[in-house]
Amino acid sequence: MQISRLEQLQQLMVDKLKLQDVPELSPTMHLHDDLGIDSVMLLQLIVHIEEDLSLIVPEDELDPSIFVTVQSLIEFMNTLEPRTVHVSNS
Repeated sequence: MQISRLEQLQQLMVDKLKLQDVPELSPTMHLHDDLGIDSVMLLQLIVHIEEDLSLIVPEDELDPSIFVTVQSLIEFMNTLEPRTVHVSNS
């Protein structure tokens, strides 16, 4: 069973950012005001989205100022391409 982007974000916030007492996420929650995520934490979260979820985050599309709510982050995640693993036969 595949987990939703919302659940993936919740898991990353708790496991990787070590946020304590993260409530059940709602798309309308503000990253800074409701969850206490500052600009450095947001960049860390984006790195974890890329590495842990195997998504490609193009640097030219990375503008942390557009990520105000959980929904804006989910919409961004939904535009990302999955990273493919190349296996060589050597």
